Amino acid sequence: MVKRVLAVALATLAAGGAAGGAPAYAPCSGAPDLAFRAADGTKLVGHRWGKGRTFVVLAHQYGGDTCQWAPYAKRLASLGYTALAFDLRGFGRSQKRYGDALIRYDRDAVAAAKLARSLGARKVFLVGASLGANAVLVAGTQVAPPVAGVVSLSATSTFRLDAVASAKKLRVPVLYMAGSYDATYKDEALAMFRATASSDKATAFNQTAEHGVALVSHPGRMRNLVERFLASR
Repeated sequence: MVKRVLAVALATLAAGGAAGGAPAYAPCSGAPDLAFRAADGTKLVGHRWGKGRTFVVLAHQYGGDTCQWAPYAKRLASLGYTALAFDLRGFGRSQKRYGDALIRYDRDAVAAAKLARSLGARKVFLVGASLGANAVLVAGTQVAPPVAGVVSLSATSTFRLDAVASAKKLRVPVLYMAGSYDATYKDEALAMFRATASSDKATAFNQTAEHGVALVSHPGRMRNLVERFLASR
């Protein structure tokens, strides 16, 4: 009997949970999981930093998870925001889907914005890196009421979701950023910028090969521009 109980406990811990149904903790936040669902029922997991009434929803890049954003989330919290990072479907602790649902990362970002408002957000921004940026650009056309703005860090324009097509319907403030030496991401940012319906739109490029989250991972022009964007809208 003792061996059986021990085996169940170990299996539970290996699955990322805790015995007795207690919430799992992200090693980067030390806080319990925020469990929520996308509109199609996909189970998602997020974490929050800070206590501000303006929430910055953070979508990670391919191969990443919530913890990829932890250092910058802590900075945002120090500036008075609440940072809400989450695992896209199929990554981290969020549910993996198949078929048409596999790549509907936009639904995850929409759900995260809805979660932010349920937690008391008066204003919500969407910030994404690479794959996550592709997702928040598409989600920015779907969240109601509209978000305060969208920040794209090295977005893919048509990988997974068609962000160029969505940009034609995007009417909220948007900032496109990329490294000039980072593959084709500058060209993709310009294509999305030109397609964007909003009159409040801008681009920013640095002479670097840094990608996605790395653009704001240290002090400098790109981080300053993101924080100015958040503070001015």
